[in-house]
Amino acid sequence: MNQFEEGLLKYLSEDQLKKIQSVKIGIGGAGGLGSNVALILVRSGFKDLEIIDFDNIEASNLNRQNYYLDDIGKPKAETLKNYLMDINPDAKIITHHKKWDKISLENIFKNRHVIIEAFDHPSQKKDFVEYYQDKADILISGNGMAGLDSKQDITTKRINNIFIVGDNVTDTQKGHPPMAPRVISCAAKMAEIALDLSLGFL
Repeated sequence: MNQFEEGLLKYLSEDQLKKIQSVKIGIGGAGGLGSNVALILVRSGFKDLEIIDFDNIEASNLNRQNYYLDDIGKPKAETLKNYLMDINPDAKIITHHKKWDKISLENIFKNRHVIIEAFDHPSQKKDFVEYYQDKADILISGNGMAGLDSKQDITTKRINNIFIVGDNVTDTQKGHPPMAPRVISCAAKMAEIALDLSLGFL
């Protein structure tokens, strides 16, 4: 057990930490939602993550994604892995610098307990959820978390094993800017669901 994990035992029992660390998580997308969900999950004690994202970091990502100026041009998934390993050097992080599709990447996220959908484009989000809804114990999807209007509450809707988090209204494709407060709030709620489920609170 490293120093980070010893520090977690100030807040969690050994049994709780063991439960959290036994959960295998897959994350589709390492942008605004994915990078922040991953960061929160690892800080919460999760250590077995698999992440897929084909994109490289751009300056326009830095307003809400877990990256910095020196990261511009680097692949998101691998860069995110480096930051997660800085938090817990004993974490097991598998990354894929590829674009997800259900035909050529059928072996991605094999035997993952929780799969998190964190893509930007509605069509890819839909395809991802439909493909994995019966391939994981739990699927958590972010849907509607953009804009500047805090009156649109971020809520959670559960349909069987699928949790949909967001306001279900705002869409970056329809003129709502993706800004840090709402994107990170949605990511935090998604991570909270994974944590609560792992500890038996949901």
